[in-house]
Amino acid sequence: MKKKIAILGHFGGDQDFLDGQTVKTKILYNELKEKTDWDIQKIDTYWKRKNPIKLLFCTLSALIAKKDVIVLLSINGMKLFFPILSFFAKIWNVRIYHDVIGGSLDKYVEQYPKFKKYLNSFTVNWVETEILKNGLKNNGVLNCKVIPNFKKLNILSEEELPDRFDPPFRFCTFSRVMKEKGIETAIKAIEEINREKGYEFCTLDIYGAVDNAYKKRFNAITAKTGKAISYCGLVPYDKSVDVLKDYYALLFPTYWKGEGFPGTIVDAFSAGLPVVASDWNSNKEIISHCINGLLYPNVKIASLKDGIKNLIDNTDMVMKMKLNCIRDAKKYQPDSYVNYIVSVLAR
Repeated sequence: MKKKIAILGHFGGDQDFLDGQTVKTKILYNELKEKTDWDIQKIDTYWKRKNPIKLLFCTLSALIAKKDVIVLLSINGMKLFFPILSFFAKIWNVRIYHDVIGGSLDKYVEQYPKFKKYLNSFTVNWVETEILKNGLKNNGVLNCKVIPNFKKLNILSEEELPDRFDPPFRFCTFSRVMKEKGIETAIKAIEEINREKGYEFCTLDIYGAVDNAYKKRFNAITAKTGKAISYCGLVPYDKSVDVLKDYYALLFPTYWKGEGFPGTIVDAFSAGLPVVASDWNSNKEIISHCINGLLYPNVKIASLKDGIKNLIDNTDMVMKMKLNCIRDAKKYQPDSYVNYIVSVLAR
């Protein structure tokens, strides 16, 4: 008899969402379908606003019928579903496997004290970083295990790496387009360097969905930028390597409060791109300074602009970084992590 489980998360309905939450949910579902013959029910939180009664009915039906449920939720989803999930975990002995989205869950526990009780009632909370695991432990949540963000990507081979770079040096961002992701910081840094040089010494291509609340401001900013700055639209997550491989480096000056293990770093490493990133949340757990990227601020690199100039001035170092990136990308392929998840659910 086939094992039956359910996955509760944002699959995006009939829309093509490319945000981190949806991508992570779809990747886990697809990997489990590929590695098992299980009957996996999708419960799509996309319908929370459009058809909440149907969503609630599907959720309750799954919790009654199945003993294993994986959940991937945003903060709004946690507020709605955690009391229900915790009830079924305690009263019906349903095994809840909470696959954590982002890096702010410890802050949410401080803000919503009941979360501690809910999280401890689950079988496990899979967090993306040691930093978050320790933050939750300090807040009394003890059943955590680290499973980093992973993606099945065709990692660039060493032979495919470009062997030289000349001006204009091409940089990119590859994340949701919003102020808190540092988009304006990236634009300003590139434009200031070009002004200092007196010509188009480097360029910036911006990829990703523009946050609805940011569209007006973003359009106003890009209307005033020169040709060195381009918005290049959306890229399916499984095509990221093909799009990114010819860039010099990826810029990630984020200060978004929800940042966990950013999928954009996995995309960049898989394409052989060093990442110039803010020393924010868990970035330092993934990016090794001067090995596979640069972190700022520090004694020598005070800003994103300084980081970009440092890379341009040290092309030999960048070529070594690119090799390290594609080697490190192998850590974030899904096989070993999905095999572990399968083994846990099969018990």
